[in-house]
Amino acid sequence: MGAREPRVGAEYATASGLPVRVVAVSGGQLELQSLASDSRFYVPAGYPLGPMSGSNLAVARRSRPHQARGPAASAPVRMKPIAPIIDAMLLAGGHTMRGIVREIRRKASAASSGKDLKANVRARFYWLKRRGYVAERDLRGCLKAAQSASAAAEKIAPA
Repeated sequence: MGAREPRVGAEYATASGLPVRVVAVSGGQLELQSLASDSRFYVPAGYPLGPMSGSNLAVARRSRPHQARGPAASAPVRMKPIAPIIDAMLLAGGHTMRGIVREIRRKASAASSGKDLKANVRARFYWLKRRGYVAERDLRGCLKAAQSASAAAEKIAPA
């Protein structure tokens, strides 16, 4: 039951009846991949392998072996939106423009690649002003969007 020189890519059956495919031959070892479970393992070069036929197989083959078990590598990365991160930092205050950009790159690196983050911060500042917030900058250059007195009074007053 021994295959003298197993070929890479060829399918065989082990002595116990497990269907396998030879993945690599290197350094006196064979790398085999189970066609029943897709697991890979190493055996010595002289390991007995025989022809694969239905009568000597102890385990059924998978109908479609070598399927990836995780998400596809080409699946799009789910990007975290950067607007809520910017809004939270502007409303909290205490961050400079450089600090906000640094935090966005750290928290949402995939979504921030290839974008002008300073322009995004300025745009969020603009929209916060349009919603009734006032732009403030302290002596250290930290940005803050605070609610204006008129907008705060409108929220308190019953309609």
